[in-house]
Amino acid sequence: MNDEAQTKHAQRRRNFAAAIAAMLMMFSMPSGAANPAEREYDEAVRTFRAGRMSHAFGKFIDLANRGDVDSARIALFLHSYGPVLFGKQWDAGEQDVAYWNRLVRNSGTSARPLPEFAPTVLTPSKAKSHAAPAKPRAVPDLANVARN
Repeated sequence: MNDEAQTKHAQRRRNFAAAIAAMLMMFSMPSGAANPAEREYDEAVRTFRAGRMSHAFGKFIDLANRGDVDSARIALFLHSYGPVLFGKQWDAGEQDVAYWNRLVRNSGTSARPLPEFAPTVLTPSKAKSHAAPAKPRAVPDLANVARN
């Protein structure tokens, strides 16, 4: 082979090797793209935690109406306890509430793993190292007790 042919052949081999390496990396790396419903649920939770509760309620309603059990639980909770806990009344249609109840009733436990929260241990900042002494009290004598 001449030099030009060898150069083209080497270039094709490098391109082929690069394509194979790119495909292997593409299939071996996690995609990072979760299920769309999972992403929407996570976004609804973030929205709720950010304090935009009405917007989050709308997102949970949408997911619950598409059959997401955890979203149905949350939508039912917000619908039922919104006025008491948050001072807000979130409306939902009778058919929606009936469907969410059916979803929750016919499901087992939560479909999503519950987050693990580290317990918070509360300790007083100015703890006393010893108990306070008892205050002395006047002891009534026997004659005073008998008179009473």
